[in-house]
Amino acid sequence: MNRSHVDACAGTGKIHRMSPRSLLALACTVALLVACERKSPAKPSDTAAPAAPEFSATPAPRTVVAPPTWDSSAGPIMFVRGNTATEAYVVFPAITDSTPADDVHFDSALAHNTTVQRFDHSGGGDTARVSAMSGGEWNADQCIEWPAVKMNGAPESGWTVAFLKGRARSLPLDSIEAMPHADSAKLAADITRLVSTIPNDTARTFRGIPYSVRMAYRFTPAEGVEGVVADVVRTLNQEATPLEEHTLIVAERPSGSDGPYRLAYREVTAGSDETLESSDVLAAVAIGTPPHVDLVLAREGYESNAYALLERRADGSWRLRWTSAHTGC
Repeated sequence: MNRSHVDACAGTGKIHRMSPRSLLALACTVALLVACERKSPAKPSDTAAPAAPEFSATPAPRTVVAPPTWDSSAGPIMFVRGNTATEAYVVFPAITDSTPADDVHFDSALAHNTTVQRFDHSGGGDTARVSAMSGGEWNADQCIEWPAVKMNGAPESGWTVAFLKGRARSLPLDSIEAMPHADSAKLAADITRLVSTIPNDTARTFRGIPYSVRMAYRFTPAEGVEGVVADVVRTLNQEATPLEEHTLIVAERPSGSDGPYRLAYREVTAGSDETLESSDVLAAVAIGTPPHVDLVLAREGYESNAYALLERRADGSWRLRWTSAHTGC
């Protein structure tokens, strides 16, 4: 309150008795006090107080994303090629990177003296017999390695992945490297054009660097649909620490169309040689009843390897269905 307002009304005299004049002075003082309290509020400071948070009576629903899980219709185990066509590693899908070492147990009965079907990029599906399982190590401080088996059959076979007999059906993959030059050049242009127009490119380090197609395959994921899976690379050749960015895509369009592909899946990884993990396609298979299409991937890192399934949904979108534990020393 401004004190000068009170002095102007009350004067300097003292009130000794309640005379009419004194009563008038008292009334004036009270009126001024009330007026002071009703003055306009002071000008706010430059820093405003934070507003009180708003609360909704009904909390917004949280989006729950299910963790990648193995498709049980593919069987309890999967086989990947070893150093030769007659050697294979047995992948146990239930074991993940978070499985404690004490809980890792390899059920040898699942792979003993069984028949498998082997697949490759061209399709495959030939059968082979598996011998007894051996080896396998699960020590995070030293080595992590899947157990191994021997297979009979043609040693020159180019198979890449195998499932228990009757669990999967092959889908041929048409490699860009095997296409006529004109077709491969057009496919590469279609892929790089699609990737370069994807919005929200957050990798500022690689902006302006052209894309190159490292690998690409055409295939038929559904009747009347042409699909392509590709790994597209951008490289930054720094002298001390060269960097790479890998973009794995799956795209689709109507069969026989010359129009642009529709992006159905994208996955981006980037880093140096020691930190980067890239993906290669081992095979395309149809699994289950009714069948759904899966791309079997090999994840290759500097000192580790893993495997994954990319699964096509009924609406034409793709999702990461499962990722194995990483192995290596």
